[in-house]
Amino acid sequence: MDDSPTELRLPQTFPYPIKVVSIDAASQSSVQRGARLLTYSFVYLPLAAKRDQHIQPETRFGTWDSSVEGTITSWNIKAGDVISQNKASRPVVVVNEPCKHGMQIGGLCALCGKDMTNLDYTEGNDTARASIQMTHSAFGPTVSFEEAQRIERETANRLLKSKKLSLIVDLDQTIVHATVDPTVGEWIAEGEAWETRQAKKASTTPGSSDDSDEDSDSEDEECNPNWEALKDVKKFRLGPDSFGAGPQQKGKGKNKLVENEGCMYYIKPRPGWKEFLQEAATKYEMHVYTMGTRAYAEEVCAAIDPDGSIFGGRLLSRDESGSLTQKSLRRLFPCDTSMVVIIDDRADVWEWSPNLLKVVPYDFFVGIGDINSSFLPKIQPMTVSSTVPKPVPDKPSTSSEKSTPEEIEAAEKVATAMLTQNNAALEAQLEQRPLAKKQEELQIAEGEKVQHEKEKERTQTPEQPPETSSDENKEETASPSPKPEKVARKALLKNDDYELDRVGKLLDEVHRRFFKAYEERTARAKHISTLYDVTKIIPSIRSEVFEGVNILFSSVIPLDTDPEKAEVWQLAYLFGGKCSVELTKDVTHVVAAKRGTVKVDMARKRRGVKIVWVSWFQDSVATWKRQDETPYLLDEPVAGSSTSPVEDVHQISSDPEPDADDWDIDPFAPIHDVPVGNVDWGDATAEVMAELGSDADDSDEDDAMSTKSEDYWTEEANSGVSNDAPRFKRKRLRSLTPSSDSLNGSIAVNDDTLRSPLAKRKKLAAERFGDSRMKEAITADDLGPKAGSSSQPSSRPTSEANGSTYGDEDEEEDEEGDEDEDDFLARELEEEWG
Repeated sequence: MDDSPTELRLPQTFPYPIKVVSIDAASQSSVQRGARLLTYSFVYLPLAAKRDQHIQPETRFGTWDSSVEGTITSWNIKAGDVISQNKASRPVVVVNEPCKHGMQIGGLCALCGKDMTNLDYTEGNDTARASIQMTHSAFGPTVSFEEAQRIERETANRLLKSKKLSLIVDLDQTIVHATVDPTVGEWIAEGEAWETRQAKKASTTPGSSDDSDEDSDSEDEECNPNWEALKDVKKFRLGPDSFGAGPQQKGKGKNKLVENEGCMYYIKPRPGWKEFLQEAATKYEMHVYTMGTRAYAEEVCAAIDPDGSIFGGRLLSRDESGSLTQKSLRRLFPCDTSMVVIIDDRADVWEWSPNLLKVVPYDFFVGIGDINSSFLPKIQPMTVSSTVPKPVPDKPSTSSEKSTPEEIEAAEKVATAMLTQNNAALEAQLEQRPLAKKQEELQIAEGEKVQHEKEKERTQTPEQPPETSSDENKEETASPSPKPEKVARKALLKNDDYELDRVGKLLDEVHRRFFKAYEERTARAKHISTLYDVTKIIPSIRSEVFEGVNILFSSVIPLDTDPEKAEVWQLAYLFGGKCSVELTKDVTHVVAAKRGTVKVDMARKRRGVKIVWVSWFQDSVATWKRQDETPYLLDEPVAGSSTSPVEDVHQISSDPEPDADDWDIDPFAPIHDVPVGNVDWGDATAEVMAELGSDADDSDEDDAMSTKSEDYWTEEANSGVSNDAPRFKRKRLRSLTPSSDSLNGSIAVNDDTLRSPLAKRKKLAAERFGDSRMKEAITADDLGPKAGSSSQPSSRPTSEANGSTYGDEDEEEDEEGDEDEDDFLARELEEEWG
């Protein structure tokens, strides 16, 4: 062992500022652990001095002892120096140690064999000097930061010489998919039995009876449709000790099969897994990092890498990682991650590390999900309420971070609860058999589909009744209908996944770019600025997906969400695109969640803007490749039809859940420019005025009514009504009023027209211009001597005369009109009486 220098710094707990009184260990002298290095003084102010000014500060002294053993090389301070809190971080003495204990195993130094667990008053024990775990085993050696740097430099040089990078591979839903549903075992047994019958049939000598042939044919029909996809499924059993439940949890309750007896696992490797792993191993040194237990991970690796040529025992499970919810790249590479690539189906557990190539989750066993992390939140294909976390550098995982006993106990309770929840999910699969239920639902749906097609066929081509010549034939034709045909079983599980082909091409591209930059760097040295760094190459590849794309989202981001904080917005920028909140000339794509929005309609009027469903964006992000827009284009609206039919007659917009772009009407646009059905209100008003005529006495009333009508329609026009027929505001129906048979011989006033102010004007005008039945029905004799008195009853017709009455609402609204009617009646009576 070569001596190595160690820089010592003053403890942060000293009562700064301090003054160095003397140096007690000279340079080039040997010191032991606990030997005095220096003496210092400081000013002590008692607490009582704040209350009593007569108490004077005291000068006190302290010493600093060595926490290491070796030979003092040099001092950076001298007697008389005053050291403040800020200067305490600087090294004050250099000691040459015979062993720095940079690698430890089981509490012993792996280099000198010294016990690192001995405690003393200096700085505790020496276990903190090597606190970084770099190996895949929980019981492997721990190293110091300096030792970790040395090991990583050696590893990097070895990989660079062999033109390899490091690849961390997740197992569940990345390379394999697992379940414990016993239905899978039954289907496998059924398929194996079918193949046995097929082999037996092939080896049977000719000459067998027809009955045996029919039996064989009937047996052939019983082949499970899922068998073809299940042929390469691996299976193994894990005992109860593999599920992380404490002794106190076992044996309680009836649903404790997993914790008491264990269960059988069924593992489906992803299609193309063998070729993918073999090809990747030629360019990467591969590691496994999984949320599963150590026992589970070892069984899976034994199934997909039986000879260890791919992973070579480099396996890290949740038992060694130190966390059930997060994965840390620094756990295996504490110092340098520039040569490390990750493939995983979840980006959240890596906090969107720049080293990550996200994989589309593998869901072979439909609806099962990840059975080893069911306690984690479910990830949707696309969400808008959450945000994409910014990549943050991982911190080295060290055991020197001290936690209080309460924190340790709380963490243990949380971990136990998570494991219990995960075991409960396994229990649910064992008991509920979700795959069997889904297969049954699929079969029922298929049967209904076949039956529907047959009924449709019968209705289109009705059968002719058979011709009969005798009563006997009639009886034969009246026989019961044949039994329904047996519907062939459909396959629930399919081998239709090609994700590893895409991931393999991405890995090849990362490898190619890295070593191209590395060769340019080594060939031209200081004259090249390109860095060979995976953390820059992967984001660069990702940013090429939406390069040159400017996206306008329509009905994708909720109104109450800041667009720039929405996940889709941040993902667009993460993958190299830009986003806009308005339809500008730079917008190239409108990504919509539904038809008929204002932004979509405006984009249709512009050329060069591609209007696509939001699934185009989702698929491009998921596959790291910009998808062809053609299959995702929104259909053009059919001429004369509404692009977004209204479900509710009371809603004011064509969209049942309007977003911001439903209200993008220009507030400064003229009212007549706002489309409200096909009605020209200017012509309608002119026609009504022509019917009514002009009367100077009614000019004020006309102006007031016109203003009221204009306000009424303005409010309607600005309420977001689409190109459909206008939906007017529903007012409470008035009581029926007496209607004229005609207005100038052509216009009848009915209950529908009385809904608007214009209808009321028509009624009033009809009474004024000679068509009022009121004038014809009243004479001077009928009025009597009290005609002119103030107590004369109202001359309005009653229900006996006209079959209807005025409502309270009409009486209140027509107060001014009644006065005009009284004056009009008085003039008419004067003319008749002469």
